[in-house]
Formats: sequence, C-alpha cells, structure tokens
Amino acid sequence: MYISEIYANGFRCFAPTAPLRLVLSPGLNILVGPNDAGKSAIIDAARYVLWTRGDDYIRPEADDFHVGAAGERACDFLLRCTFDGLSADEESRFLEWCTNEKGQLRLHVCLRATRRPDTGVVTSQYRSGVGGEGLPLDGELREYLKATYLKPLRDAERELRAGRRSRLSRILRAMPSMGAESKGAAPGATPTLVDTLAASDTAVRGNTAVRGVASDVNTGILDKLSFAGDPLTATLDLGSHGSFDQVLERFELYLNAKAGGTRVQRGLGYNNLLFMAAELLLLQSHPDQVPFLLIEEPEAHLHPQHQSLFMEVLATRAAAPDLDKGEMHQQVQVLLTTHSPQLAAGAMLETMTIVVGHQAFSLAKPHTRLEPGDYEFLRRFLDATKVNLFFARALIVVEGDGENLVLPAIAEKLGRPLGRHGVSIVNVGHRGLFRYSRILQRTAGPAIGVPVALIPDRDIPPHEAKLLVGARKT
Repeated sequence: MYISEIYANGFRCFAPTAPLRLVLSPGLNILVGPNDAGKSAIIDAARYVLWTRGDDYIRPEADDFHVGAAGERACDFLLRCTFDGLSADEESRFLEWCTNEKGQLRLHVCLRATRRPDTGVVTSQYRSGVGGEGLPLDGELREYLKATYLKPLRDAERELRAGRRSRLSRILRAMPSMGAESKGAAPGATPTLVDTLAASDTAVRGNTAVRGVASDVNTGILDKLSFAGDPLTATLDLGSHGSFDQVLERFELYLNAKAGGTRVQRGLGYNNLLFMAAELLLLQSHPDQVPFLLIEEPEAHLHPQHQSLFMEVLATRAAAPDLDKGEMHQQVQVLLTTHSPQLAAGAMLETMTIVVGHQAFSLAKPHTRLEPGDYEFLRRFLDATKVNLFFARALIVVEGDGENLVLPAIAEKLGRPLGRHGVSIVNVGHRGLFRYSRILQRTAGPAIGVPVALIPDRDIPPHEAKLLVGARKT
C-alpha cells in the first residue's frame, strides 16, 4: 500500500479555512517552491502522523497550531494520511481500522491534537477514520507504518559511526539477512557472526599481553580492594559476548580510499551519499513495513553532477518493478523537498508539486494546461537555468538574450530590482514561451499565486521590415 493523500487542517501554516490536500503517487513525489511556502510543514505532518524510524521523538506542541490573521492561535488541528492500494494481506491484518468507501478498503490514519488556551497543555490522539473517529492505533500497525526520515543538513558521518544506538546499528539489525546471524550456528554449519566474534574474543583473552594486563589489575589492585569472601575479579576482552545489538553498535560504514581499503576522511557529500544509500537498501529489503521515505533537501553537500546521479537512482528505486524483466525489488514511495535547480531539472515534471502560499499544486497531466507534447518537450529542454520558475515569487519568461540583459537593467533604473522582489527571468531561447507558462496554469481550482509575464522579441518579417525601415538609398 502507499500514501495517496496527506491532509492538514489547522496545522502550522494550513488554516482551517484552507486545509492542505496533497495527492501523492506511489513512486516519486517532489515538493518545490519558495521559502516559507509550507514544504517542511508537509514533511512534518507526515512525520507526526506516522512516526519515523530513529531516535527523534516528535509530538505536537503549542507552536504547531495555526495562527490566524488576527493573531489568534487555533485550539485543535487534524492531520491525516490516507493509504490506498492495500494488498489482500494488509486488508486482512488491518481490517478493523479500514474504511469501506464504495466497495474499496482505505486506511485513514489520523492525529487529532487539542490545546488548552488557559494552560497551553497539548493532548493528542492517534486514531483511524476520515476524521479520527475510528479505533485507536495499536503497536503493530504503528510499527508497520513508520517512515524513514532524512533531515536537512544531516550529519551523515555521525549517523554511520559506531556507538550506542547508532543509526547504522539499527539499519543492520533490521536487515533480514542479519536475523540468522544473531544466534550461534548448528554443529558443523557455517559459523554465524556471533560465532565469529565469540572466537575472536576467546583468542584476544588468550593473548599474552592481554592476560598480563588483566592479571596486573586483579592481583595488584583488585585483591587489595576486595572484602574477605567477596573477591573482585576483572576480565579484559572485546566484550563481543554481550547482546547482538551491542555487537552491531561496534560496526562502522565508511568509504575507502581511492587506492584501496585504507580508511581516510572523506567529504560531507560522499558521506551523505553513503548514508542515503544505506537507508534506501533498508527500505527495499524490509517487506514487513511500508517503504515510505521522507527527505528534506537531499542536495545538501552534493556536487551538482552527484545531485543528478542521485535523482536517477532515486527515480529507479521509486519506480514499480518490471516483473517481465525479473525485477523483484520493493517499490519505495518518496516524498522530498528541494531548492536545487539541478535536482529539479533531473526529475520528471509529472512527479513535481509546487507549494506556493501554503497551497499545493500538482504538475501531473490532469492538473495543468500543458498539452501532451509539452511534457516530452519540457523533459528535454527544462534545464537547470529554466527551473527557476519553480522557486520564483514572480516570473518573466523571455525569448532571448537581449531581454535577459535589458530587463534587469530597466528594473534597476526604475528602483525595482528583480532579485529583491523575488522575480526570476527564464530565457527559453525560442518563441515557445507558452510551453513554459502553461506549467503554472491550472485546469481547475485556484490559480497558482505566481504572476507570469511573457516577453518576446518583435521579430519583423523581411517584407514588413522594408516598409517600416524604408528603401535603402543607393
């Protein structure tokens, strides 16, 4: 199953009179738009409802309630994630929480939060149903629905480092292939990870230097600190005979040096790629959980070319497997936000949603005025210099370099510099200006709140030019 809609009413920037209804596809979903438009609030809405795998503990606070134009803060909000495409197994497992809508079973997971104005105390309930009127959610369902969240400006190196409750240890613990490694092997069978570490521990304890240090501690110090009949004795070893989780917490994942397996310090961008690769591997190898990935600004620390490569990998993982080709991987549903023109240029236009003025506008085919051929055209020619239209507060689409140079100078002379007012110029290099403007035109519903102007040349045909310029004198 997958999330088909995220709904938010009274949560942060989404007013009760203008709630958010974000429709999602089963694969890749990209949120673009200017700052403070509501992209992070959408990500957090999903995090609040579903919870995430990791140490971050999130719960509603007073600041999460919407503040109206008059400055009054709301006293309740409702968040909902709707799941469609349930398999037969999912329908049977979660039948009591599902809603039958015209013969189709859908799962609505809601968070309803209430704030007491007098004390500021916030209470919350997690229930099923369209309005949160259904049964409370139990542990099995909550665990099944947990999402994976990659926060912006994440410290990828720290996440992959060994340590107590490290993110890497939890990723390894969740891998299906690690299940059998947590127990000793049967006699004559191939040793498991636990067996290997136990053998290493035994060899270390038998090392002459290690035994000498342990003996010095016991005979030289602890004997003198022990009560009669209650001796203190210490053992020096690797500690791998502890729990399997403790063993996994000693693992690290790092990139090798270019020349071989020697460990060296690598840059933030490469470590970020490695961390995201580990998370994607976990999502695709865990069939007992919904593979839902939330990413804020995956371009953090990444070179533009690596951004394009990462988008290609992400699109492949988010695509449905081709069974005819023998592909068996699990499709990952992805919801990400970005401010990167390079990353946006590498994505399919149909996967994108513009968030402007706390409203979400899908760019999929049923919602824009783009003609069928426009999507294929824009797939080829919507490059990193033109996707500024996704992040602008206002837009001027021009035909060529002349307008691109002259218009900013004119605006500067008029005391209205374009950059200060969030106006972007998109130079398309040809007369097909409407192909780009139709991206922001809707077939129904409210208009996108981005003013658009189209400014072409005045290309004068030769016949008319003779009349306008006059005959050349010889």
